[in-house]
Amino acid sequence: MSRHMIAVKVRYHNILRKVAGRTEESIVLPVGASLHNALEHVGDRHGPRLRHMLFAPEGNVASYLVIFRNRTLVPHDQAHAPLADGDELMFFPAISGG
Repeated sequence: MSRHMIAVKVRYHNILRKVAGRTEESIVLPVGASLHNALEHVGDRHGPRLRHMLFAPEGNVASYLVIFRNRTLVPHDQAHAPLADGDELMFFPAISGG
């Protein structure tokens, strides 16, 4: 891996898995890339349906998307914090029911 790039593992859960067409993948991003950049990357890679599930219309992370970074819940206000080489991201759509 170039010293200018990082590798991040992404795991998709529930309906996101079906839309992405895979359960997990590794993506390569520039050093300094954020969680928001990772979401943009996978949204661009897997098409508008997935992108629509990841982002609200105004471009923020969708409020119903639950994200873990290295098994720690990430608040949406930390979506612009930089990622590190070897990070693992897990994306879940929030599930409600009654």
